[in-house]
Amino acid sequence: MKKLLVFTILLLSSSPILACGYSPYGEDVRYCLFNPKYFNYNQYYGFYYNNFAWGYDSASDSFQDKIAHESNILDWYNFTGKKVDIDQIIYFNNELKLTDIHSGSDNEFLKFLYKNKKSNVIKYLIYAKKCEGFNISNYGNSWERAEEDQKVSALKFEKELVAAYTKEKDKNLKRKYAFQCIRLSFYNGNEGLMRSVFANEFLNSTKDYLYYWSLYFHSFTTEQTGNYNDIADIFANSPEKAFASQFYFSSKFNLEKALTFAKNPTQVANLYAYASPRIIAKNLDNLKVIYQNKPKFKALDFLLLREINKLEDWIYTPFYTNYSPSIEEGSYYSESTESKITTETLRQRSATDRLYAQEVLDFVSTIDFKKVDNPVLWKSSEIQLLFMTNQYEVALSKISDFENKYKNEKVFAEIQKIKALCLTAKQVFGKAILTDEIKVIVEKNKSDSRFVFALGRELEFRGNLRDGIALISLNSTFYHEISSSANDVEWRGNRLNTSSNLDVFYNYYDYLDFVYPARDLQIIINQLNALSPSEKDDFIYSTLIRDKNYLIDLLGTKYIREEKLNMALVTFKSLPETYWQQNYNAWERGKFDEYHSFDKNPFYVIPYTDNFIKPKETYFVNKLSITEHLVKYLKLANDVNRTDRDYYYFIVANCYLNMTDMGNSWMMRRFSSYSTYDDTYVNESYIDNLEYRTRSITKLYYQMAYNTSKSDKFKALSLRMVNFTQEYTNTPNQLKIEYPQYSEELSSCLVFEDFFNSRK
Repeated sequence: MKKLLVFTILLLSSSPILACGYSPYGEDVRYCLFNPKYFNYNQYYGFYYNNFAWGYDSASDSFQDKIAHESNILDWYNFTGKKVDIDQIIYFNNELKLTDIHSGSDNEFLKFLYKNKKSNVIKYLIYAKKCEGFNISNYGNSWERAEEDQKVSALKFEKELVAAYTKEKDKNLKRKYAFQCIRLSFYNGNEGLMRSVFANEFLNSTKDYLYYWSLYFHSFTTEQTGNYNDIADIFANSPEKAFASQFYFSSKFNLEKALTFAKNPTQVANLYAYASPRIIAKNLDNLKVIYQNKPKFKALDFLLLREINKLEDWIYTPFYTNYSPSIEEGSYYSESTESKITTETLRQRSATDRLYAQEVLDFVSTIDFKKVDNPVLWKSSEIQLLFMTNQYEVALSKISDFENKYKNEKVFAEIQKIKALCLTAKQVFGKAILTDEIKVIVEKNKSDSRFVFALGRELEFRGNLRDGIALISLNSTFYHEISSSANDVEWRGNRLNTSSNLDVFYNYYDYLDFVYPARDLQIIINQLNALSPSEKDDFIYSTLIRDKNYLIDLLGTKYIREEKLNMALVTFKSLPETYWQQNYNAWERGKFDEYHSFDKNPFYVIPYTDNFIKPKETYFVNKLSITEHLVKYLKLANDVNRTDRDYYYFIVANCYLNMTDMGNSWMMRRFSSYSTYDDTYVNESYIDNLEYRTRSITKLYYQMAYNTSKSDKFKALSLRMVNFTQEYTNTPNQLKIEYPQYSEELSSCLVFEDFFNSRK
């Protein structure tokens, strides 16, 4: 049975693997600011709210083992008068074998026992280690004779163990022997022995950990009448068996039927508590019943915490990340349905769940904190719920009281984070700032990427883009680098805006690239330039200042997309020469390396035609030089007094062609690109998507070359290039209509150079 449990634990707790086509879901996107680790609920670790198996998961094997022996370890620790290091007892219990028990052992626990002549204890420990070898997981051998021999051996040892139990005079050791007998008889299938030993030793005994451990195994022999009081009692009182009591018995549990057997308020509360971890929907009604019947109940406190974690997922996950909650009642996450949900739908859901948060708050506000097991949890939960329901001033008032009374509590750091969020969220749009008080809290918790991201989003939602993006950038990787060690937040932009390669954001740079227009980024950069010397040393802006040149590059790129060439030129000129030396070439190694390198001049070389136009001038090709010449050539082309306007319109058209997904200079408009001849990417939400995917401006300038040319051959070539830009569409072929004599010849790109040179 233990091997089955461990296997299931590992299966349920397996993490999703980052792979090609990976889309975050579940625990990858779930928001949790109210961490259960702030409170001592190890016994309920397997029921922490999470995406694994509908929020019903087990601890890791090592953690489960630690929990499974906690009471026993403490028992032995107290037995030694706390004179033996508890780690030595744990090591004996978990690591040493039967053959390691001898007087020459280096283990401090064994040394203590031998030194103090605790021979009866040593004898018991020898039996306990022998019991480990008769676990049912050792059965199932494919050789039937060997399996049968094991069973015979186990039954023989069972008699020996019962004899040792019967002879033992020490009361405490006798109870330990009794538990070993009950567990072994369970594995041996000897229900009669299990029942008799339990009745003799535990039926009317003190309800200590040995009682609950024994009751757990004894419960397997009980007729399934619907009386689940023992199981619920185990769940409520045995940290080591809480998960197992759910794992093996909950599938047959019926609360309504079980309540008919309840004899007192405690049993009623235990049954409602037992039913609650399996509920992924609202559980407030159960909490109210538990409180009415057993207010001072650790399980009640934990279930309140679990309800808070649900609300965080339901409210914060969609609000901050634009993802659906990690767990939704009715079905597991489905990428196909997830992609169809709009941002507006998520906002409405979040608002609806805030109404439920108010219901929970109303309940918490009415309870008597003196009656519950952990008043700190309830008071901190009240603060969290006030923030969830947008009652910022009331929350801040409660936080002030909390700060005066509970500075030494673990959850104090969490309350400080909520304080920072409240101080930010209460500010009006357009006037939100990052105060010094908030900065102090951020600096203390800057490794908590989800808190920092949430705070950044609150500022962003209130119009403070510089500080919002600055916070988002602190725990963010740069560009398309995905690193779980550097970033713990994935999010989506407006779901009505689409991009095949930017459906998910892992870093602030991609987010700025896809979501914000040039005017917003210009404001951010202007504000960065205006930072005082002391502000420049502020850790808040460290990432943005580090990446400032890349942000300027992004701004210029956005101006190119928006057809604001002069603004792009001014922007690119503001970058130092070293920036262009380190990026967009195959030699230096900036962020944009050989994948983004400009290896061809976009004015003179087009796809499939390396030898086309002889350059009139040569220069180092990068974003700056291309923009400079694009502005220059357009000015010449638009000069009505020139006779070579067709030439300049033509090379400008070449450049625009190369600045599309078909060309060699797509880096002028994108930071990654995919060539395509279908409509897969046509609906991307970049402002210049129509030109980038369908080359409408490219076609316009080839048409202008046609209009201003005096040469039939050059007109024919210009029409051929118009057709070339629209080759995979149903656009009429004007070349065949107007110059059919050149149509066949121009079907080969090998003649393009000759046609161009004969344009006069």
